[in-house]
Amino acid sequence: MPEKTTDAELAPIFAELAERFAAGFPLATPTPRTVGREAEFPIVAATGEAVDARRLWQALLTNPALEPEYGAGALGQRDFIVGLKGPDFSYALEVGLGTVEISTKPCQNLFEIQEIMQDAVAQLVSAAARAGWRVLGYGVQPLSPPSLRIMSPKQRYLSLYRAMADPWLWYTVTAADQLHVAIGRAEMTAMLNYGSLITPIVIALCANSPVYAGRESPYCSAREGVMAAIRANEHRHGMLARPMRDLADFIETIAQATYLIVRAGGEIVPSSIPFTEYLRTHGADYPAFLFHEHYIWNSARLRAAYGTLEIRPACQQPWTETMAVAALNLGLVEAQPTLHTLMIEELGDDYWGRMRTYHQQVIRYGLDAPQPIPDLLRRVLTQTEAALTARGFGEERLLAPLWRRLERRQNPAQRARIVFRHDGLTGLLNHATIRPGAVKR
Repeated sequence: MPEKTTDAELAPIFAELAERFAAGFPLATPTPRTVGREAEFPIVAATGEAVDARRLWQALLTNPALEPEYGAGALGQRDFIVGLKGPDFSYALEVGLGTVEISTKPCQNLFEIQEIMQDAVAQLVSAAARAGWRVLGYGVQPLSPPSLRIMSPKQRYLSLYRAMADPWLWYTVTAADQLHVAIGRAEMTAMLNYGSLITPIVIALCANSPVYAGRESPYCSAREGVMAAIRANEHRHGMLARPMRDLADFIETIAQATYLIVRAGGEIVPSSIPFTEYLRTHGADYPAFLFHEHYIWNSARLRAAYGTLEIRPACQQPWTETMAVAALNLGLVEAQPTLHTLMIEELGDDYWGRMRTYHQQVIRYGLDAPQPIPDLLRRVLTQTEAALTARGFGEERLLAPLWRRLERRQNPAQRARIVFRHDGLTGLLNHATIRPGAVKR
């Protein structure tokens, strides 16, 4: 996403799209900020191979609060169940058949999310155990490699595969832990930039995907390391290439990227043109922009459908520390006024470039990566703890695992590497498995 001079023909289109996009966010900053969690979990057979999680739907539907959701299949398939929805949470089939995402409703605080997630995961773990399967607190499928065989048969996924070829298949194995935090209209650009800037901090403390395809990778966060190479010239993943000046700049920047799939005649088909060319022909088509923007996967995203900042770079966590990422992400957002200023002032004029370098290092080395500011992570945790304390819910207690990780200089990926080197894949599976007795309802 290189910086470009605005095309005079498109400038009013970018401005109109920016205005409509901003309208999805409240005028005032929400107080307190509401939160919602999207947590993806790999599900594997006893051998460690990815399973077809659709076989769990009927067992989960014994919960009368859940209703099936249907989606259009590819290759002429009729509609099939793509997820289950209830009043507090939903299950959704991810790109990979062996990954289930649990999404909560918007909540007032992290303890409300914790209670909902305990219930949802308990039901999922119980259903999987009855099938002889395991649900993992881990950030990638550990044994099954990315493949078309385990891709969910959704029409749009097949079209994305046709547009991106084999790199798209990486999405069949990844598992993230993402948080949505409500933000106001006036802070959208600042929060987008800041959310990108804190990406390496989240990865340093929360990476958990060092082993995939049955082998140890060069990365603590393989899900971020591999994704960084996918259409790298378009900066679709990880940090933005640079901070955005305003929302129109953001719209223009992501419009340079390829419009991967388009709706045409009731179908979703692959494409290969820059989105700017679509805008030149069709004008300020806001639904088309949202469809395009949905397939830009940067570590921090503005979500107009919810009025939130979505923070994306963390891998799924070990179950005993499952709320650590949510606490970190929320605390970082609440601490933005202090931490954003601190990072810019102390890192200097090249603050963005220095954090991008740190980003590359933490993906590989986790908490062994050299910090760009002395004691940065300790200072960050101190500020996030204070910001959570100020919310008044006691959420700061959920940061305790992160303090332990920092003290030991060992994040979940670094622990998982030690287990894998000592006990192989069997040991890693035992280490990552969420056991029925460990989940309280």
